[in-house]
Amino acid sequence: MQISIPVPAWVKAIYSDLSDWHRNPQAAKATLEHARQHNDTWQLELPDDAYFEYAFVNADGEQHPDPANDHQADNPWYPAARVITGANYQASPYAALTREDANDNALGDVHRGRLESTHLEQRRRYTIYTPKGHQDTPLPTIYVQDGVAYYRYAKLQVVLEALLAEGKIRPAHLVFIEPIDRNVDYSFNEHYWAFVEDEVIGEVEGTVACAGERVAMGASLGGFVSACIAWHTPHLFDSVVAQSGAFLGTPEHRDAYAAKESWLLDTIEREPAKPLRWYLSCGTMDWLLDVNRNIAEVLKQKNADVTYVERSAGHNWATWKDDFASALAFALSREG
Repeated sequence: MQISIPVPAWVKAIYSDLSDWHRNPQAAKATLEHARQHNDTWQLELPDDAYFEYAFVNADGEQHPDPANDHQADNPWYPAARVITGANYQASPYAALTREDANDNALGDVHRGRLESTHLEQRRRYTIYTPKGHQDTPLPTIYVQDGVAYYRYAKLQVVLEALLAEGKIRPAHLVFIEPIDRNVDYSFNEHYWAFVEDEVIGEVEGTVACAGERVAMGASLGGFVSACIAWHTPHLFDSVVAQSGAFLGTPEHRDAYAAKESWLLDTIEREPAKPLRWYLSCGTMDWLLDVNRNIAEVLKQKNADVTYVERSAGHNWATWKDDFASALAFALSREG
């Protein structure tokens, strides 16, 4: 579909899914220059099923919504974000359950804990959600990075309960692990890997009844660290769920936004196959698209059990919420 967006004269940059917002100023500048060349209109060609977010930026670097678009995006990072959706875009019906103003239908057992970590030399917090009616049942366990976001904002537990009520998945514990500095915790930090492997799992399995089946889950850098931990200890984990995994970067060049190489891709190519199931998803307007495609392809070449999903969208929570039902159905299929 062809989109034409009027750009006010005060706009000095346009942040969007195409520029990964403020992280790629060169792309934002090029977008504005293109708009000026087209009589102050931004010409976009988007797929008919697109979900696309953007905002205007003034001379002081402040983000402002497009005054001609009142469709506010569901974006906790950028409140000025506006959204354009194609005629064929269909939000997941489960995503509506996760809105801030939606009723929280997750009525299971919630255990909030604190763990003194020897590996990190810090106290860390976590939350265990057990679906209603399964408090004494040994269950699979999904270890979720960026725990505060997934639990409080994205409400993964609400989607879990909805799918359970429909008989589409098996029940599972959700363990929401809270980072302190995710750029430190999630970026080639073997102390953090050991914290999850040696301390979190033991703490959880000493607190609730577990069946020994474990899934590592996260988005962006959280997806990267989930993949690293599972690859490092495949005897502990059965599956990986990585939404828009930030798989770029190396131990020497850790900035996933600037790196061109992928340590994880190289490692998967070089090392023997691991007995892990993989669910990978990414937006076609995400700067991480190529590396996600490449990792999915290499895993398939190694005969791994891989589900790879693309959506016409960017790097944002709306896209990941649309993906929740599919991701949980993979991790907790009725067949086990």
